[in-house]
Amino acid sequence: MSVKKIESALNLIEIAENNLKTAKTLLLQLSGDRAVRAPSADTQRMYPGTRSSEESTALEVVEGYFEGESMIGDNGKTYLVPQNYASKTQLVVGDRMKWILTPEREVFKLIQPVNRERVTGTFAIEGDNFVVLVDKFSNPIKILKASATYAIKQLSLKPGDEVAVYIPKDTENPSWGAFINIVKASSNEASVPSTEQSNESIPAELDALNEFKLDDENSKQDTEKDFF
Repeated sequence: MSVKKIESALNLIEIAENNLKTAKTLLLQLSGDRAVRAPSADTQRMYPGTRSSEESTALEVVEGYFEGESMIGDNGKTYLVPQNYASKTQLVVGDRMKWILTPEREVFKLIQPVNRERVTGTFAIEGDNFVVLVDKFSNPIKILKASATYAIKQLSLKPGDEVAVYIPKDTENPSWGAFINIVKASSNEASVPSTEQSNESIPAELDALNEFKLDDENSKQDTEKDFF
């Protein structure tokens, strides 16, 4: 097993333990309630066991957990999540998801968000990785390339800027975070990959940003065209 998979597994275990504690607390709070209301339609859409329109014609449906770039299915398989959907939905490690294979396409859906918290740190580029450095964590927090390149192109993000990201709540050393926004621009003139360099360093993403638009979750989930 690779080091990356071991780290992902440990992160998921830590998140699962935190979720169990939260669930236990909730059950204790509800134990005295004599009447329990049926869940609303909005609540049902957020939890496993409900069926979407895509599932009615699905060839296969798999549930699993988001691990930063992919969904780790309950069947042990790995499913690469389109970066446009992951960025737009601001997925964090531990989010419960569904992979739905229909006759026309494959669709990913967030069905149960993990508890998350907002932290701020310094944006940096380390090799091929776009990261956020947060003082209280020993390791840099990676953010998706699609999120970073969009912010570089459209929001003038550059290394040294203070940014906000979502991470799983109560995680000691999160490996991945979801980019939210720029909190404060730095005063330095740190360089970022230019459009000319993007063909080698960040292929496809910068060119694709010229066609950026906000899709709903029922649109085609295509990593080559749309981000967020």
